[in-house]
Amino acid sequence: MQCIKDTVSSSYGTLEKEIREHNRLAIKSCFAQTIAEGNRDNRCVLALSDLDNKAWDRNGPLRDCSICRTFANGAIKAMLSTSAEEQKCIRSEVSRAVTMEVEYCLRGKINNFGGIPEFPDLEEGSYAFKDEIINSISDHILIYSRLAFCNERKPERAETTRRCLKNPFDGYLAKHCNILKDCRSQVSEACQAQTMQLMKATCECIENTRSELKKRLASIAQVIDSNDRGAASIGGGSKVDQCVSSIKALVRTPVNDWIEVIDKALEKCLKKKPAGQNLGLDSLINVGCRKVIADTTGTAHIQLKIGFDFINNLMDAMVDRSGRFCGGVHCG
Repeated sequence: MQCIKDTVSSSYGTLEKEIREHNRLAIKSCFAQTIAEGNRDNRCVLALSDLDNKAWDRNGPLRDCSICRTFANGAIKAMLSTSAEEQKCIRSEVSRAVTMEVEYCLRGKINNFGGIPEFPDLEEGSYAFKDEIINSISDHILIYSRLAFCNERKPERAETTRRCLKNPFDGYLAKHCNILKDCRSQVSEACQAQTMQLMKATCECIENTRSELKKRLASIAQVIDSNDRGAASIGGGSKVDQCVSSIKALVRTPVNDWIEVIDKALEKCLKKKPAGQNLGLDSLINVGCRKVIADTTGTAHIQLKIGFDFINNLMDAMVDRSGRFCGGVHCG
């Protein structure tokens, strides 16, 4: 991992450029560019021009939820205005939690597992490229938001598109694959088998964490559905508490309370909070539940679901970045 970190630090901009360019080539390979093309080829539709706007702009997946756009734009502004030191602090806090998830998973895969060293900070060189990273994250959110939209209406099309995205074209993320190959070749012969077993199991655990978190966040919609709307007053305390605790329970794993992890990281690391805005997920959930319970029209319910779908894809983009040197079918 240290070998990967050293290589990434010296060529961060080149690798970031590859992610952005290859994401767009993957869209051309795997998505139809028009509805007519989608019907002909049985694929989901996402035109490259749709990526001209950010995922949190008024024409993006949050178009029907103004409060979500306000929150998302505040979070992005906060990220862009934080210092290199603050960003490193947040990564360190989240990385510690990810390590705990991976270790918990590895204990079920490897006999007499004794723990893993702390993951090196692969994003240490990211500060100079934060605008590019924001663009890559926006692209990821738009791709997977459209895939989810397509899945609700044409699941077989979504499955075809999803399979294609695993290995969209020859040479996909070749620079990333080459770094992985070069670093593997530097492991001594005596350690090869054990190192490869640990890397394979670790990458499987990162992918498990990613898919489990996606499932948990996706199921929040059902929790919201199960809370009756139209409470007598906005202060219906017990219903609000029940809604909040139901949502929190979904993102609590045997080793982490993810809402607490993120809120504590923001609280500990951000020296300047955006004026008049609480970025904490805890307060966002509380406000959302109050709106749902006081709402008689169903609008708040839809908006909260849109908000959590967005958070789901944002978290997925982050975890995807942490697993980008795991390789896959595209690396051969």
